[in-house]
Amino acid sequence: MANREQITLLKSSVTRWNLWRENNPKIEPDLDRVDFNGVNLKNANLRRANFYMALLNGANLQGADLTKTFFAGSDLRGANLSETDCSAVKLNGADLGGCSFKKAILRKIDLSNRDLRGIDFSEADLRRADFRKSNLEKVSFFKADLRKALFTEANLTGAYLTSTLLQDTDFQWANLKKAVMRYSLNLTPSQIQSVKIDRDTQFPRYLKIYWISETEFRCEKNLV
Repeated sequence: MANREQITLLKSSVTRWNLWRENNPKIEPDLDRVDFNGVNLKNANLRRANFYMALLNGANLQGADLTKTFFAGSDLRGANLSETDCSAVKLNGADLGGCSFKKAILRKIDLSNRDLRGIDFSEADLRRADFRKSNLEKVSFFKADLRKALFTEANLTGAYLTSTLLQDTDFQWANLKKAVMRYSLNLTPSQIQSVKIDRDTQFPRYLKIYWISETEFRCEKNLV
């Protein structure tokens, strides 16, 4: 059950909250089902906090420490999670519609089988992230680190993957129609041999697409 004193302190002053956390490192804040809609929690120390089914619609969490924070079932629509440390965060069942994760640390995050349309992951650290079977239509991954990330059967229609790091990224059976992958690094022909693309898909110049039919293609390294 949510602790009223903790709620009041967090809502009144992030500075005093962080000092309290520093002086009480073993306490794991209980903030489940609390209404934090639109609240400014910028740079708050929220490590291991319990936000189960909490309301964080439009909340500003920029720069917050969200290490091992529990957001299962919470409403994070439109929340600003830019520059957050989301190491081992739990987002099971959380509504992330319209969120921003710009420059966030999201290594090994499990976001498989999710509707993530329109989310901004620009410059985020997404190494080994799991996006299998997720809807990532028009998601921005600009300059994101996607090394060894999993996109198996994901829908990346219209996704913006310019200047991303793609070494060992798994795109098996993914939909990359209309996706923009210009200036991405370390992408190989073998990585996209099973993907769905169209003539609007934009690849880096070091790859060349040869169309066999309207749906079939061959990809080779561009030696020119």
